[in-house]
Amino acid sequence: MRVVAGKYKGFNLLSPKVNSSRPTDNKVKEAIFDMLFPYKPDFVALDLFSGTGQMGIEFLSRGAREVYFNEKNSSTHSILKENLSKIKDDSAKITKLDFRKALKYYKEEKLKFDYIFLDPPYDGDMLKQAIELIIECELLNDEGIIITESDRELDFSGRGGLNILKEKSYGRKLIKIYTRNESDLSR
Repeated sequence: MRVVAGKYKGFNLLSPKVNSSRPTDNKVKEAIFDMLFPYKPDFVALDLFSGTGQMGIEFLSRGAREVYFNEKNSSTHSILKENLSKIKDDSAKITKLDFRKALKYYKEEKLKFDYIFLDPPYDGDMLKQAIELIIECELLNDEGIIITESDRELDFSGRGGLNILKEKSYGRKLIKIYTRNESDLSR
């Protein structure tokens, strides 16, 4: 795993040695960021189910003012911290909470995000719960964007005013990009 673009391009990132992890492939990362380009100026991002932090680090590499990382699993959280220590970026903020508690914590801190990346474990309904809490806690800035990675055909259009802007499948992975308002991405 490596950072594919920006100021940290080429940095090699640590990944778990277990096979249960499913990091986002480099070609999928590149495609996601191509779909998001041009980036909002001075943006703040959230990588809610961070794992090793590769997506949040891509946001940092591409000019984020701040990126919030949340990973509950202790061993993966340790790898996340190691990866962030490699790039030495003070714009990275880390929490180690259940995603529901993390979202409520961000609300208490009055945080709003321009980009939220969601790639929870595929089993269960964590993606649905996360979307509902993000909307309930009003964590998305005006014209903010939610990026989802899933293995199922889920559509959150209409919830909390979300509109789907783009979607693409990569084998088993389905990438969807949502916003509350139409933006330049809809071209």
